[in-house]
Amino acid sequence: MSRSWGRGDWGLYAAVAALSTAFALAALQVWAADWTVPWSDVGDAIPIAAHFKTLLETGWYEHQPLLGAPFGQQYHDFPTAETGNFLLATGVAHLLGDWALAVNVVFLLGFPLAGLSAAWFIRVAGASRVLTLATAVLFAILPYHFVQSVPHLFIAAYWVIPLGLVLALRAARGEPLWGRWRGVQTVLIALVVGATDTYYAVFVLIMLATGGIVAILRDRAWARFRGAVLAGLLIVGAMALTMLDDLVFGWANGRNEGAFEREPEHAEYFAFKLAQLLLPWSGHQVPALAELRARYDADYPLVSEQPALGLIPAIGFLLLLGWLLVLAVTRRRAPAATPRRRTLGILAVLAFVAFCFGMLGGIGTLVSLVTDVLRSWNRILVVIALLALAAVALAADAALERWARRAQPQPEPAMRGAVGALVAVVLLAVGLVDQTPATNAHAATAARFHAYDDYFGTIEAGLDPGDWVVQLPYQAFPETHTATGSDANDVLVPYLHTTRTGWTGGGIKGRPEADWTQILEQLPAREIPAVAAAAGASGLLLDRIATVDAWLAEWPPVFTAALGAPLESPDGRYLYWSLEDVPPEEVDAVSADTLAFLLEGREWSP
Repeated sequence: MSRSWGRGDWGLYAAVAALSTAFALAALQVWAADWTVPWSDVGDAIPIAAHFKTLLETGWYEHQPLLGAPFGQQYHDFPTAETGNFLLATGVAHLLGDWALAVNVVFLLGFPLAGLSAAWFIRVAGASRVLTLATAVLFAILPYHFVQSVPHLFIAAYWVIPLGLVLALRAARGEPLWGRWRGVQTVLIALVVGATDTYYAVFVLIMLATGGIVAILRDRAWARFRGAVLAGLLIVGAMALTMLDDLVFGWANGRNEGAFEREPEHAEYFAFKLAQLLLPWSGHQVPALAELRARYDADYPLVSEQPALGLIPAIGFLLLLGWLLVLAVTRRRAPAATPRRRTLGILAVLAFVAFCFGMLGGIGTLVSLVTDVLRSWNRILVVIALLALAAVALAADAALERWARRAQPQPEPAMRGAVGALVAVVLLAVGLVDQTPATNAHAATAARFHAYDDYFGTIEAGLDPGDWVVQLPYQAFPETHTATGSDANDVLVPYLHTTRTGWTGGGIKGRPEADWTQILEQLPAREIPAVAAAAGASGLLLDRIATVDAWLAEWPPVFTAALGAPLESPDGRYLYWSLEDVPPEEVDAVSADTLAFLLEGREWSP
């Protein structure tokens, strides 16, 4: 069998990468997509796009002078441990030279990367190559991948999870984490995990701690526990290092208390329930199954992020829970465990602990009583999915071996290989139908994107480089909604379609430099154009969807009477007025105290 894969597992990894990419291309229906348009332009996909555009324009994502005008957007106020993801995004963006294309390519790269890292973990767990191939590809195309998608691009890049779980599995088995080659692996994995995503770093820390505790309880392997602790400290150190510049900024400029506001109860809004994990996912290709999930999500509370494992990972998860029960009941009279059974036991313990953290009212809720930094504990399902798929591979291998031993006459190696390949094909076929979406929104997304390109391009054509526009109403960014319920991420849309024009939206909430238009909008409507012009603005942009009815009834007629007819977007959402015709005497009449109050947050009331 090894010859068919080439030397070692390199052939396996090549096949996993190729199949993961092919399945992703088919699932995403890329033949219907415009690659120069981001494949999603709603919700959190908008700040993701803004990050990529900023990476191309400034070299890094932390500061964007064209947002939060006239001061610029300062992302140090919203610290994240995602440097690894941003480094990958920077490299791809500069290589391709197009931020939208780079967004799509980075999203696509997440599939083979997840497949490759999963293949390594499943092989370390002891599965055969052919079953590893099938289950690693299924991990790459989890429903979770398509649910998170471009809006949560860095969450969709969950390829670091298998790397971290290799450390947890080794620790639980009592295998060394340190030494010459193992030590190099451990250091590299810890640095990558700690510097790529906060959620996944924490999940790996939980699994690593569990693995170390298993080693102590089972074998009294204190050396392995200490090795796991050292690896965990290295992950924490990498996380701290990635946020060091944010901490320094906070020390130098004062902490922005309003930037990162989350409520502890969100830990339960974004947890999961067992039924959610086992039910079909919301984008299922079979209409009846998609409808079943839609009814559940509509009728039952706490939809969360529509968590679902998929059929095969769900079977693996139930297998692990059953195995854990068997171990608990037969512990005293169980025969000596084989390496495979021991590994299944470890996978079962890890999966159960992960479930306890992610479940509604679970350990994640208790953590929220101490810190609310992490709220979407349902995302630990990706850990459960990997453990479950590894269990499926090991169980299938065991079943095939049992069949080969008992079959009469004994099957030839070629026959055993053919049956194993057939099982892998069935798993892949079921997973492809069960885990990938049936539809796409490429046409609608591209049409909307190009229409806004034309509209905001027209606005920019009438402005000089460096001019900036006041956006009304004020929309606190990030992670908020307007009074009308619209997503405040939409405040970044004009920036995505211009290249040299500044916009007041997008400053990180909590500082006067970002929130000054909240005061401006409280002024009488007739005064807003002159005050905005005195502050240095060259135009006003009104977002009708984000504007409450009272202002929507007042502002457009008042602004039109003073400035002339607005330029309206094709969908009717935006109205734009130029400020070039505001009478100079009205601009001069705006007092310095008013401007200081608006732009600097001084203690003064108009």
